[in-house]
Amino acid sequence: MAVALQLPMTTFQLRTLPESTPAGVLAGPHDLRIQEIPVWPIEEYGDPDMVLIQVAACGVCGSDFRYFVGENPWAQHTLGRFVPNAPNIVLGHEYAGTVVAVLSDANRHLLGKRVAPVCSKVCGACSDCRAGRSRLCENTVHMGHGQGWGKREFYPGAYARFAPAWGASCFKLPDSVTFEEAAMMDILAVCVHVADQGAIQQGRPALCIGAGPAGNGVAQVALTKGASRVVLIDRSPLAIEIAMRQGVGTVLDASSMSASELSSSLEALAPEGFGSVFDTVGSPDSLNLAISMLGKAGTLVNLAVHDEPIPINFLRLGGERRIVTSCNFEVGDYPTALALLEADRLRVKEWLAPTTLDKLPGQFEDVVRSEGGKPVFKLVVDPWA
Repeated sequence: MAVALQLPMTTFQLRTLPESTPAGVLAGPHDLRIQEIPVWPIEEYGDPDMVLIQVAACGVCGSDFRYFVGENPWAQHTLGRFVPNAPNIVLGHEYAGTVVAVLSDANRHLLGKRVAPVCSKVCGACSDCRAGRSRLCENTVHMGHGQGWGKREFYPGAYARFAPAWGASCFKLPDSVTFEEAAMMDILAVCVHVADQGAIQQGRPALCIGAGPAGNGVAQVALTKGASRVVLIDRSPLAIEIAMRQGVGTVLDASSMSASELSSSLEALAPEGFGSVFDTVGSPDSLNLAISMLGKAGTLVNLAVHDEPIPINFLRLGGERRIVTSCNFEVGDYPTALALLEADRLRVKEWLAPTTLDKLPGQFEDVVRSEGGKPVFKLVVDPWA
């Protein structure tokens, strides 16, 4: 039995907390371990807005697999450069649960509430924050990424039974939204921002290259923003099956088509090109296809920035075609995504593949070694199972 942890008098807590928690710790590339670590000492982080969440569900993000192999996608997307990862990052930033401890009297109303926390906090003072570009804040403190915490024995994340969060950005959950669905809020907020970056045009079709969670989610958001239709392409049988089961849009199996057949099929679906194209793959082939399918005054959004040179013939961008990237989201995208989820205009139930902490190391290896598509669509961890 865990020894009760006596927190300072300044901490208000819902119940006696354990001293430790099992957690998924990324010790280094390809080295994800499940080990017992201290419960996060929120009173030691120097931020009175800090709260402690008893995690009920945590999604496994595509970026987590990139951290697992040694990349740092947050830095690549946000800063435009590679930053080495610290050892002993507890992965996991897509989480939902119950608030069990707070530091500030102003947050006492959150105790016992079911919430989906925003996984990061920006500084509010840098030029990006002041200009309304807080998603690009270089001083971000981020769950599950090791970003902004200084030097620590373990870097906070939500592959654990307890995880810190910030009270000001904990969104209370409606009764109709389960913890597992709420754990998808981070990726859904990202999808809302991505769709905005893609400048969805009323009555024009949108194309998603890749029908994984990001492509699937962006397609759903695009329809809420007025796209006439969405087309998704993928090679993964699972991604194709889920999109077809959801009825998201027209789904093409790229694995059964040659490059010319795929182009012909897309041209038939959008003779004047697509108003918005979303590339969730980020390869030379996907970029080439995306540009060739982009209609006049259309926007191509790259969601997967990789460190490799890709040549582009700028003549192909004539007709006011443009390429942009997208990273993170603004805090205002979060309530938008939650409202769409509550209204059943965003559906994620079909995505979810439940798992437990002890299975994660093997599942991560399976995913990064898999060929022909991931063996799972969207893992969601129950740290108590």
